Amino acid sequence: MKKLLTTIAALAALGCGLLSAQAVQYSVDLSPFSAVDISGPFEVSLVRGQQPRALISVLDPYKEYVICSVDAGVLSIGLDEKKVPSDVKRQFRGKGTPDPVYSAIVYVPDLLQAVTMSGKAVLRDTEDVFDKSRTVFTLDGQASVMTLNVSSLVFSLDMRGKSTADLKAVCRETSVTLSGSSSLTMDEQTDKSQYNLSGSSKARVKSKTMSFNVIAKANASMTLAGSSDGANYELAGTSEVDASLFEVSDADVRMTSVTRLSVAAANVLRVNLNGGSTLQFLGDPSVVIDNVRSASMTRLPGDGNTTKL
Repeated sequence: MKKLLTTIAALAALGCGLLSAQAVQYSVDLSPFSAVDISGPFEVSLVRGQQPRALISVLDPYKEYVICSVDAGVLSIGLDEKKVPSDVKRQFRGKGTPDPVYSAIVYVPDLLQAVTMSGKAVLRDTEDVFDKSRTVFTLDGQASVMTLNVSSLVFSLDMRGKSTADLKAVCRETSVTLSGSSSLTMDEQTDKSQYNLSGSSKARVKSKTMSFNVIAKANASMTLAGSSDGANYELAGTSEVDASLFEVSDADVRMTSVTRLSVAAANVLRVNLNGGSTLQFLGDPSVVIDNVRSASMTRLPGDGNTTKL
């Protein structure tokens, strides 16, 4: 909390350097909410508190255009940019002029079930204030989540646009969908993981799980490390997955087009390869070939030499 207050104080000091554009801070009392919708350029921190309220820091000319209200259990924080007069915007367009300040600390007495972010919204310095049965995150635009821990039975994440996130999750089930050019760094402990990647999305995942499933399409890519009892890989388009550091007992692989996959399987490796796909695997599993057509499969022994099958 001390870090958050220091950050806001620094932002206020920055605003004082601008004529007629000093930073102001004010508190907004809120009705109870179970979800948060952050839009526009706001940087938000979610922390535990006894009463629902928000501490807003914003440059004075923008204060009356700030949105901070609860409707049907959803707290909306953002800026009504369409209503900001052009003469206000011009104050921050000159050379060397700092960006306007928009930040909020939200005090959360009840556990949150959902977070939605869009525009250039940023979530940082956030405590684990999320529902222990199910938590849903949705990111779009250039929204970003900075180093966040989530503990919930079911964690669902949907990332679109150019959104980014750095997450650590401890849960029973993880469900992740990435599209556009979104980028995710994930460290998870879970019983079951499901990843769906498309577009040019990227994921760096460290997973300790019992069951891991990934579907990668278009130009998506993933780097995967950790361990699992079993893993299912389904690749299409020009997608690429490097799971050479992800140790599994059994792996089921289905690939089409010019996809690339590296896996490490100890017991059974079942493959179905088509259309120019390339599979490399580590270990000495029992290989079950359902189909290999216009594709290649290569064993990579521990000494680094390759053996083509």
